[in-house]
Amino acid sequence: MIRNNTSEPEISFFNLGHAKWVVGVLSMLVAVVGRESLLGLILRQTRSEIKSLIADEEPAPAAIPFENN
Repeated sequence: MIRNNTSEPEISFFNLGHAKWVVGVLSMLVAVVGRESLLGLILRQTRSEIKSLIADEEPAPAAIPFENN
C-alpha cells in the first residue's frame, strides 16, 4: 500500500490560553495552601516556569515609531 505524503497542519503542543489559565489556577492554589508552605513553594516555582514559557511564546509587542514634533 502506498501512502501519499500529505502534510498535516502542525499541532502545537503549547497553548497560550491554557497556560494562562493554569497560571491562574496555580495562583489560587498558592493562596489556599499558603506561600510559605513547602507545597506553596513548589506551586510558585511551577507558576514561574509556566510564566516564563508564556513570555517566550507570546509575540513581541510592535515597536511604536518615534515622531519628533
